[in-house]
Amino acid sequence: MPAISRRQLLLGTAALGAGLLTHRAGRAAALRELTIYGPPATPSVTLAHLVESGALSSQAASVAFKVWRNPDELRAGVASGSMAVTATPTYAGANMANRGLPVRLHSVLTWGLLYVVSTEAGIKTIGDLAGKTVAVAFKNDMPDLVFRHLAAKNGLVPGKDVTLQYVASPIEAIQLLLAGRVSVALASEPAATAAVMRGLQAGIEVRRAIDLQAEWGRVTGGPPRLPQAGLLVTAELAERQPELVGAITAGLQRSLTWIGNNPASAGRMAAGYLDLKAPIIERSLQWSNLAAVPAAAARPELEAMFNVLAEGNPAVIGGRLPEPSFYLG
Repeated sequence: MPAISRRQLLLGTAALGAGLLTHRAGRAAALRELTIYGPPATPSVTLAHLVESGALSSQAASVAFKVWRNPDELRAGVASGSMAVTATPTYAGANMANRGLPVRLHSVLTWGLLYVVSTEAGIKTIGDLAGKTVAVAFKNDMPDLVFRHLAAKNGLVPGKDVTLQYVASPIEAIQLLLAGRVSVALASEPAATAAVMRGLQAGIEVRRAIDLQAEWGRVTGGPPRLPQAGLLVTAELAERQPELVGAITAGLQRSLTWIGNNPASAGRMAAGYLDLKAPIIERSLQWSNLAAVPAAAARPELEAMFNVLAEGNPAVIGGRLPEPSFYLG
């Protein structure tokens, strides 16, 4: 993850209080406006419903939800202070905290949504990828870091035994797959489901070949899951807006329950945000391992994952584990 400059840090720290009304009698007033940001992935279904359900209407006069399109946009938004509440790869949140940005991890939003999809029937394990080219989105970010670790643990050296073809987004990866330019792609949800369903429409059999969550558990000896993405909030908001933080916590749980009970409606609601057809989002939910776990409760698994990702390069998480205050809950 690129270093955050001193200028970015100063600008971000100064901007963290933007949008807050004055505090009276030791209690924070409601926000004028609040925008919650999410990734181009299924955790945004939960966040979109959190906003659209009105769960935060008592905490801010205006509440909106927007999707960030790539990790660089995310980092710039957090560094500038314009993204006070945003979903993020959990390791990226740890990295930003260790580089001096006053941020806190509110919760884990998914236990992993990474899959290898392929048009080759013979690919069933990481080892089967020897000699193959794999389309991978977001170089040096969560999908890439996880895949490279798993490849190495299976005896494959990326760049030597397996070629990684980097692309700008998960959708671009599946476009290469469906065009026949690669036979293997690493995709997050809902892109993995989109690959399977669009393949059916085009008469191409795309298989969900490898569940990277299961592979992570096998390699690490832990459960078959990884705390891939979480909700990051500014320290300013966490300290001065406890009612809002509490409303987010309760609202996430209600949204998760609603999604589980209403997957078709959830797909329709999120289609515009994720720029995918509702049936794709609906079907992807079963593969997305959505969660709403307080960060403090997930801390043991978070730290275990951070340590694994930092084995080859401690700078991935900013050189050390985050301070205990990083984890809300």
